[in-house]
Amino acid sequence: MYSINQLPGRCTQIDGENWLYFSGTGYLGAAWNEDLQALVREGIQKFGLHFGGSRLSNIQINIFGEAEAFLAQNAGAEQALLLSSGTLAGQLLMKVLGTHGEVFPAPGAHPAIWAGAAPSIKSWEDWVEKAVELANQPGAPLILAANSVDPLYVRQFDFKWLQHLKPQRELILVIDDSHGFGVLGENGAGIYSQVNLPAGAELLVVSSLGKALGIPAGVILGPKFWMERLLRNPYFGGASPPSPGFLWALLQGQAIYIKARQKLQLNVRQFVQYLSTESDFHFFPEYPVFYTANSGLATFLAERKILISSFPYPTPQDDLVTRIVLSSLHTEGDLETLIKILQFKSQKPRS
Repeated sequence: MYSINQLPGRCTQIDGENWLYFSGTGYLGAAWNEDLQALVREGIQKFGLHFGGSRLSNIQINIFGEAEAFLAQNAGAEQALLLSSGTLAGQLLMKVLGTHGEVFPAPGAHPAIWAGAAPSIKSWEDWVEKAVELANQPGAPLILAANSVDPLYVRQFDFKWLQHLKPQRELILVIDDSHGFGVLGENGAGIYSQVNLPAGAELLVVSSLGKALGIPAGVILGPKFWMERLLRNPYFGGASPPSPGFLWALLQGQAIYIKARQKLQLNVRQFVQYLSTESDFHFFPEYPVFYTANSGLATFLAERKILISSFPYPTPQDDLVTRIVLSSLHTEGDLETLIKILQFKSQKPRS
């Protein structure tokens, strides 16, 4: 574990020395984007540091509705609802849905969408088989809850099987898209418009905006009916909303995000080109995270002042999960340095 005094970007300072940094979730480099920082300052000057009141008060600040309308339209959803974090968004959604029907969380689903009980099935394929079985049985509404991607072992989950179902009960799919929103989908719009459900089924997507987009907020996307139920819930009315200054930056900064996304994809393509002759990594197209079962790689790179993601998960007693994470901040030279060191390692005789 390393202790540092500032957020890392493409580099970080450890014990007074400069290290390359290939970790974290800031895929679009938003935290250190100077143009985006300028928009945040502009937003704070316009709206103040924070609005600590309720969204249900008798004063309505237009920026919240404007940001929700933009996010819904961009994702292809009927409506959106903003909260102060992705975790709170997931917890609120499942608090409401948990009283509506039976929640069946998938393996790897974020704890915010468990609705209290951790996933009981370890394999995605086994979970899909059981989900189909449950959907074909009459009963209470069935809420399937899953992540869009596994950002640790780097897997994009497939939901195409759902469109062939003929469910015998009300079916609601909840997807946590926190690690895809802003990066995957058309213009970074995420998974919402890509999911095809059987007739009568409903889709709700929850996402953090604090990862790729660097905005301290969470969003729920879905049908107007469910957004209105969530809005009336006391856990929504009793919570402070996101800082309006950051939402101003989100709306005004779309050209910045487009440019950052283009740079990220250039970096991904450069690294994947190297991986065409390297079999140690697991990845999927256009995603900036690369998993390896070789946990010793983190130590090897650390000896050369390159920090990658490597920590035990989901508990301190579990095995290390080791990954290289790219961001739009990385330069061509950063990637060349990393690739040369990886090539050197692969050429060394194994002891």
